Parts: sequence; C-alpha cells; structure tokens
Amino acid sequence: MYKVGFVNHLTGDGAVYGQSMKNGTELAVDIINATGGIGGVPVEVIYEDDRLVAADAQTAFLKLVESDKVPVILGSSSSTVSLSICPKAQEKKVVQVSQVSTAPSLKDCGKYFFSVMASDTAQGPEWVKVAEALGVKEAAVMYINNDYGIGVKDTFVAAFEKAGGKLLIVQPFELGAKDFRTEILKVKDTNPKVTFIVDHVPEASIIFKQSAELGFKTQWVTDVSIVAAEVPELAGKEAVEGIIGLRAGSSQTPEYKAFRDAFMKKFNKEPTIWADFAYDAMMLVAKAIEKGGYTSDGIQKALFEVAETYVGPSGAKKFDEYGISQGSYEWMTIKDGQWVLYEK
Repeated sequence: MYKVGFVNHLTGDGAVYGQSMKNGTELAVDIINATGGIGGVPVEVIYEDDRLVAADAQTAFLKLVESDKVPVILGSSSSTVSLSICPKAQEKKVVQVSQVSTAPSLKDCGKYFFSVMASDTAQGPEWVKVAEALGVKEAAVMYINNDYGIGVKDTFVAAFEKAGGKLLIVQPFELGAKDFRTEILKVKDTNPKVTFIVDHVPEASIIFKQSAELGFKTQWVTDVSIVAAEVPELAGKEAVEGIIGLRAGSSQTPEYKAFRDAFMKKFNKEPTIWADFAYDAMMLVAKAIEKGGYTSDGIQKALFEVAETYVGPSGAKKFDEYGISQGSYEWMTIKDGQWVLYEK
C-alpha cells in the first residue's frame, strides 16, 4: 500500500475548500485503484484537518511524516498555511504538493514544494485585462489581510498602475470577521464604478450581502477563490447578480468534461471549487511514484518529468524552476444565481 498524506481545511470557515479538495482527491484515488493502482500497488490517502490554522497544519504534518511515514503530502489550500508547513517539509525532505496555494513567496519554499495552480503573479495581470474590457481607468480594491490576499492585491496594484490605472482606495479586511460595514462604507465613499475583491467564500458572501443592504452599487470583480456555488447561496442571489469572477483553468476542455462526468457520477453534483486541481495533484503524485519510486527524492525528481506532458481537468501542469505550475483563467459571471461563462 502506498500512503499519501493530505492536510487541508476539512472543518471550520475554510471547509468549503478543504472538503472540495477531498472530493477531487477521492475521485482520483478511485480511478487509480480501479485501474490497478500504481504498478499493481493500491493507494491510500490519509486525511488530516488543519481547520485553516497554521499550528494545526504543522501538527498534522508531523503526524503524517513521523507516524504514518508518508514521503509526500497534498496541501494545504491556504497560502498562509502552506507557507507554515514548507520549512518543516524541507527539513524533513518530504514532498509537499499544494493544490491551490498561490502566494508569490511560495517560490522560496525550496526543492520539495510544488503547486499545481499558477502564482498570483498571473492572477493580478488577468484582473487588468478585465478592467480593460470594462473600460475603466479607476477602481477600488478590497483584500483579505493574509498572504494570499496581499499577493493578489500587490500584483494587481502594480500591473494596474503600470497600465495607467488609478486606485481610489485599497481596503484590507480581516480573515474570520463577520461585520464588514466599516470597510464597505469607506470604499462606498469613493464611488467606484468597479471594485476588485480578493477574499474567501465565507467573508465574501457577507461583504456582498452587507454591501447590498448598505446600498453600495459597484461592478464587483472577484479572484478565483470566490467563484463557488456557495457564494450566491450564502449572500442571496440578488446581492451577487452580475458579479464577474476569475476561474482558474477551463471548463470547456475534453479533460474537464470527462472529469465533470466522473465527479457527477460519484458525488451526484457539479464539481465543487478546485476539485479539478486536487484531482490533478493526486494524479501527478501517482505518476511520479510510478516513475521515480516511493521515496521523497524519487517523487520530487519525477514530478518535474511527468508534469512536462500532463494535461488534466485543470489544464497543463508543467512546473517552472520553483515547482509552480503554469495556468490560465476563464471569466465567469453570476446570472440568476448561477456562475456561468462571461461573454466578453
């Protein structure tokens, strides 16, 4: 039995992401084991909950490495949590494959770190393309005050100003907060035609709901973390109608459509946010074990090789020198309470 570790937010405010990662991973494992495992050896994933807390993630990591003896760990989703794990992963020489962590500083983690989603250095400039398509030269920014939010905010601010844009306000808010009226009113006072927001589902849903209650009308443009079915469910579809958001990858490829069919067959629902990235992370690890063997160094070396030609439901996964995948985006919008492709 080949054991693979998994650390993510299975409970708490980040569970919408962690449970989705678990779904995608489980689907990949089902397919791997149904087709003979890895060279005839079945795969088992050991799931640990970090509750979106760095200390819990470190405890889970050490349990997986020291008790379960895994050479590779999938996770976490949060950039802040992944950054808290990576020094230990380097020290213990354990491969860490994050499904969706994207903070630019992750490139400094070391040789045992990989991410299968493109860095925020790509997401910020994509927002500039949205601004250009909307014909705006002035905008507001709201961002969650953590490594991920700061990373997206910084890359967008730099790219937007370089393109001649003017920022009316750059407003932070705190992870886990429940009342954002003070921050919303500060942004509302600048009367922005467009407001770019980088956030997590729980906080974003409250911000959209409270903005509608306060009469703040703006064209919201979101990051990849908010394009989730839970947002209109939590905020109310009237509060989010017409929001534009980035979705990492493409839902129009043959690989994604095959993944969607398999996901719906197993879970009886549409693929949840980033489940495709979790699926690809597990598949890449399986291919790396098959090629390089069930050791950390073997997996680390083989990941670069197998990713060269791998194309999964979340796209092509070739890694750069830092172990960060390439990526692409599609634009989405909420129409009648559902995320659909935005017609450019």
